Amino acid sequence: MPAIPELEKAAHTARRIGLGIMGLADMMYHQGVRYGGSDGQELAAQIMEFIRFHAMKASIEMARRRGPFPVIEGSIYDPGDLKWEPPTPLRPYERDFGRPDLDWDEVVEGIKRYGMRNAAQTTVAPTGTIATVAGCEGYGCEPVFALAYTRHVQDGEEELDLQYTSPLFEHALIEAGIDEESRQAIYDEVMRKGTCQRIDALPEHIRHTFVVASDIGSEEHVQMQAAIQRFVDNSISKTINFPAHAMPEDVAKAYVSAWELGCKGLTAYVTGSREQVVLETKETREAKRQQQEAGAQQADDVYGRGIKKPRPHKLRGYTYKQPTPLGMAYVNVTEDKAGQPFEVFLNVGKGGSDTAAAAEAVGRLISLVLRLPSPRSQEERLREVIAELSDIGGGRTVGFGADRVSSLPDGVAQALAEHLGHRPISVPPLASEPTNNGGAGFTDDYCPDCGQATLVREEGCRKCYTCGFSEC
Repeated sequence: MPAIPELEKAAHTARRIGLGIMGLADMMYHQGVRYGGSDGQELAAQIMEFIRFHAMKASIEMARRRGPFPVIEGSIYDPGDLKWEPPTPLRPYERDFGRPDLDWDEVVEGIKRYGMRNAAQTTVAPTGTIATVAGCEGYGCEPVFALAYTRHVQDGEEELDLQYTSPLFEHALIEAGIDEESRQAIYDEVMRKGTCQRIDALPEHIRHTFVVASDIGSEEHVQMQAAIQRFVDNSISKTINFPAHAMPEDVAKAYVSAWELGCKGLTAYVTGSREQVVLETKETREAKRQQQEAGAQQADDVYGRGIKKPRPHKLRGYTYKQPTPLGMAYVNVTEDKAGQPFEVFLNVGKGGSDTAAAAEAVGRLISLVLRLPSPRSQEERLREVIAELSDIGGGRTVGFGADRVSSLPDGVAQALAEHLGHRPISVPPLASEPTNNGGAGFTDDYCPDCGQATLVREEGCRKCYTCGFSEC
């Protein structure tokens, strides 16, 4: 049985499939067509129209033999009330790439007679790994990322950096009659930048054809996706590449343009914006390294060498009485002159007990977080501490509803949240909870002798299971 029966039902009643493509950019390299140009847009559209046409004919033939998808009635493919119309290109075709003619009337008549086996037929998946295995340079309908780049892969626990250069580009250089010494100089430049557009020694026709993702403007990326989308009924995996200096309005313009042209989804990537990437050029890696070094130097200049702030002689503080499963905790938060939280002290249980030691450790770590130099304010850091400590569960709880405290760290988080004014926190009476100790009920008081949270009430008298203390 599937984990979600509803998904199985949806899959069988609509029978959606997603036939797609990969290596589109490779074919354009072979044909001397520029990806992103008007010729590239038209070639991509004609290819995708051909695939959609024959996918639909095959689906009609399967419907003839096996029947249409179960929920075809009332859909756009309903033979009795056909609302589907043959797709048309974004712009009228102007070029003859040798593709056979397509008669969409055959598809219309076939749907009216037999219906469709599949409610959706085409998509364009990313195909990154399988395209690499198949030897394609372009993934899905994407342009080639770079003519040379580093691919980061994980081999078990080891990270590997694999260097890659385009075989098609190398073949084009040899075909152009460029000697080996000149080719090596070109390779060195391409290895650094990933593109060949600024290499004057290259023939113009090679620079025209061998464009990569960073050479193509964002509007050309969108136009390519839109040209393909006209013949794809599912969404398309397509990345719109932006240079490192792109502004938010540039990205917004691309999204609006994609929506106006009928694209069903879009991914924007600004060069160098992600810390971890699969593919990366040497130039991008070097720029990122320099930026990280500059940032580290700036942090050193502004925030010192990680030395925590010295404690003033006198600080104003607030103490919060907070119930926890280990007893009543007293959480003291001190503030500096600017009203920012500076230190946190915790007092839980009797001095010398393990609980008191753990509470003191939590307080010291929170104080260290607040006092270490950082570009973030102390209040922002305290909010992060609250987020980390909240809802940590233990063996017992106290309180109910919004005032439920599931552990000592959770109680500390609630007290700190109250200090920052997130919400008022009431202090309910400590609740005893039943345990499996033969009827003994834990109280939330500590043994006055050993300080351990093992003081229980038995036969009307409180006794300590750790040291044997008894009030009777």
